[in-house]
Amino acid sequence: MADSACALENMMIAANALDLGSCWINQLHWLDENPEVRKFMKTYGLSDDETITGGLIIGYPDTGLPDRTPLERKGNPVTWLGAGE
Repeated sequence: MADSACALENMMIAANALDLGSCWINQLHWLDENPEVRKFMKTYGLSDDETITGGLIIGYPDTGLPDRTPLERKGNPVTWLGAGE
C-alpha cells in the first residue's frame, strides 16, 4: 500500500509538470474484492494474483494550467548544511 501511494504521488507530480491535472481515486482499493469490479479491471489487464491498491485519473483541467504560485512558508526556519560544513 505504501509503495503504491508513493508511486501515485510521483505520477501526480509528473502530471503537474506536464501541465496535466490529476485526482487520486481511493475507492478502487475498497472495491477490489467486488466480483464485477474485478471482472471489469481484468479487461484492462488485471490478473488473478494482482490487487488494486489505488487509482488515479489524469487529464486536461478545465481551469487551464496548474497554479504554481509558491506558498508563503511559515514556521520554524530550516538551515541546510552541505557536505563538509
